[in-house]
Amino acid sequence: MQPFDALSIRAVLQEAKPLIINRKVDKVFQLGRDEVLISLRSKGGSVSLFLSAQSVYGRMCLVRTPTSSDAQEKQPKDRNITERYQSKHGAGAPPNFCLVMRKHLTGATLIGVEQLPGERIIDFIFSSTDEVGTTSLKILTAEIMGRHSNLVFWDKATEKILVPSHVVTREMSRQREVLPGLKYERPPGQERQSVFAASEEDLRKKFQTLKEMFAHDQDSNSALQLSEIAAKSQSETNERNSLKNPGAAMTLTPGTTDSVPPMPVTYEQWLLASFTGLGKHLSEEVILGSGVDNIIANSINQPETLEKIVQQVRQLQFPNQYKPAIKADLSRYSILGWYSDQENEEVWKKYVSVNDMIEEYFRALEAREQFIQLREKIKAEVAAESSRLETRKQVAQAHMSAQGELDRLKQSGDNILSNLHLIKPGQTTLVVPDWTHEDGRDLSIALNANLSAVQNAQGLYRQYAKLRSRQGAAQSTYDEVTNRLTYLDQVRTATESAKDIAELHRVKDMLSGRKAQHNQGSKTDSKQNQKIGQSKPGGARSGTGGKPKMTNLVSSDGWTIFVGRNRNENDHLVNKVANPQDLWFHVLGQGGAHVLVRVPSNKQEPPKATILEAAQIAARLSKAGAGAKVRVVYTQIKHVKKIEGNTPGLVRYEQEKTVEVDTAQPMPKLMKSLFN
Repeated sequence: MQPFDALSIRAVLQEAKPLIINRKVDKVFQLGRDEVLISLRSKGGSVSLFLSAQSVYGRMCLVRTPTSSDAQEKQPKDRNITERYQSKHGAGAPPNFCLVMRKHLTGATLIGVEQLPGERIIDFIFSSTDEVGTTSLKILTAEIMGRHSNLVFWDKATEKILVPSHVVTREMSRQREVLPGLKYERPPGQERQSVFAASEEDLRKKFQTLKEMFAHDQDSNSALQLSEIAAKSQSETNERNSLKNPGAAMTLTPGTTDSVPPMPVTYEQWLLASFTGLGKHLSEEVILGSGVDNIIANSINQPETLEKIVQQVRQLQFPNQYKPAIKADLSRYSILGWYSDQENEEVWKKYVSVNDMIEEYFRALEAREQFIQLREKIKAEVAAESSRLETRKQVAQAHMSAQGELDRLKQSGDNILSNLHLIKPGQTTLVVPDWTHEDGRDLSIALNANLSAVQNAQGLYRQYAKLRSRQGAAQSTYDEVTNRLTYLDQVRTATESAKDIAELHRVKDMLSGRKAQHNQGSKTDSKQNQKIGQSKPGGARSGTGGKPKMTNLVSSDGWTIFVGRNRNENDHLVNKVANPQDLWFHVLGQGGAHVLVRVPSNKQEPPKATILEAAQIAARLSKAGAGAKVRVVYTQIKHVKKIEGNTPGLVRYEQEKTVEVDTAQPMPKLMKSLFN
């Protein structure tokens, strides 16, 4: 991939400034720890400014964010944009960084945007008014510098940091702390000159230095070759002398080495070592656009080499136009259009706007990484489960292979009963003809001298019954495991052939047994790519006026538990009663009741006893029934969303945890009121 460089920032800002300057801040959203979406409005409409200080995909650009209601009517691309630029914090309280920015920036005006020359640092300057009408300047600085990236919100007058997207303590960095209340300082600069500020004279001096280094390197190589020849000759002379006079001391010729800096091999390496503001991809594009041979040794003495490089760098500093395009394999993008194959539409995808190109490029990279991570996770789950099933299959095969022992026990019991008259008290062995073989061999049966003949036969029959039962269970297990392994092979094939993340989500749901279970003729939603929770069948409303009457209990720890016992109660519980921080419980892979534990805003999570009691309620009021071990999922209600449609109580959920409960245990006391 190609990182977001200084040229990209310059091009994006050149397009964005006319659209964002002198607009008022309407809303501020924090999408992730280092991601902010700022909605700016004016009489002409609103635009959305996206800032990301992620270590890998950090960038800034304007984005189009259709509303959720419009997204269903738009193209899939627009729906993907809507999902990408939604907050990961859901309906819960936003982080402190977002709260501080909302406090100072809501209603503020963006009056300026400045990029530090040649740097990946941008200042967004806002004019804001506090509660008493005092006007001040607040600056949001986006430092897009790889793993050192950050978003810092600070006051212009006092130069104090109000809040960063993430703090940097002295233990984390000895060069620069980023903490609220400290003075904002720019990141440490580099000693090299920015390529965007370099003059033609600077370029010529750098190139002359390169020529001198190259000449010195050539002389050093020649001297080294002569030194190696002389050392070899001296070594041969010493060897001949040692043969003539073994006791003589050998004469050693010490060599001398000069301290010469490493010599770059290509002009790309020279540009990267000489200037800042250039990345690997941009330096490559500059040399390709100049048309010079990239190998220094091949063209450094040609007079036109310097002029071509100088001309190309001047075009980089003052571009006439931008030609944004993305390579099909997402390996790089181009803003200037200097690649020779950029007219090939099969290799490059062109864009009218740099903002649109930057937004789609990095969003596509994020989607590809998520796709790869989810695919590897599914493959790892399939491999782990397959390994466990293979072990179970081997054990089942071992039990199934005991057919000979089964026949021996049955035959021995039959022979004892057939020869009761031959068995005497205290006898330890019975020898009878083996009728299963035609050669007339004898069968020896061991007897317990303390038991009668009939008791010996009964003992063998009991062993036979146990072994037959065990063998039947082994056969059932073997068939079940074989079918599951066949299914896992299908899942593995589907995972390998999946083309997008939506298909992988469907595969994961199938693997986890979380597909929607629709009842009474409802249709299966083939496009559902999230985990599903289904209400218990039944849609009768209780109470007056058609409003569901909610049942609530009190746990042994004093926490309030709400229970929905039909579809309408479940729907009312999730959409009307629940708060974002409440915990929602539902049996895994079965239809059943929705159970809610009320979590006050000043508390984190209920005690373990309350969680187990709520899980017991969800398990017992489900299709799983009683007398078995049942897995129950639970998550915060902000991660539970209603599925579009007319079926009440049908939801999807994510970021869940699981707990296993045994419904064969005695019923919790608090559940008795449900059945009264």
